[in-house]
Amino acid sequence: MAASLQGVADILKKAFNIEVSREAVRLWVSAVKKPIIRREMLSSTWHADETYVKIKGKGYWLWIVYCAKTKQVLAWHLSKGRYYKDAKLVMQKALEIAGTRPEKIITDGLWQYQSAIKKVRGWEWHTYKKKHVVNSGIGKNVIIERLNREVKRRIKWFSTFQSWNGALAFFGLWFYHHNLAMVPFLT
Repeated sequence: MAASLQGVADILKKAFNIEVSREAVRLWVSAVKKPIIRREMLSSTWHADETYVKIKGKGYWLWIVYCAKTKQVLAWHLSKGRYYKDAKLVMQKALEIAGTRPEKIITDGLWQYQSAIKKVRGWEWHTYKKKHVVNSGIGKNVIIERLNREVKRRIKWFSTFQSWNGALAFFGLWFYHHNLAMVPFLT
């Protein structure tokens, strides 16, 4: 059973007579959270996609790399545009967290993924053509499109983040909680 940040603050007040804010609880959780990716359970197939979010009314891109088997977000990155450097960065983060290179990566047709995957994964051209699957939301990449829709649903009520740091804090906690919720299915 998950408690809200305010719920934890209320419990601390009642049980220990310690008064803390929701922000203090969020900062505490952010400081103590550890990656919960179980490397031995990861599949050899990753899904990667980006989705549009707003910060102070301006558009930004949330990049996500996802493991279908464990249903966990391996890496995410927030950027001002859809550039090669951003695709490369999120792929490198996923590689560091997973500890092993995937056998297959499924993306949409964004050309930045092609260059980033070649650079980070190190596949030669013939191997790359076989192992990088380009497919949109109806086919093989539907799993990450569902995650993108869930992200949009979660942020819809406030429509735009008020700051860059607020967006980073939200996604950091939300993806951590998402991955934590998937742990019972992995044991």
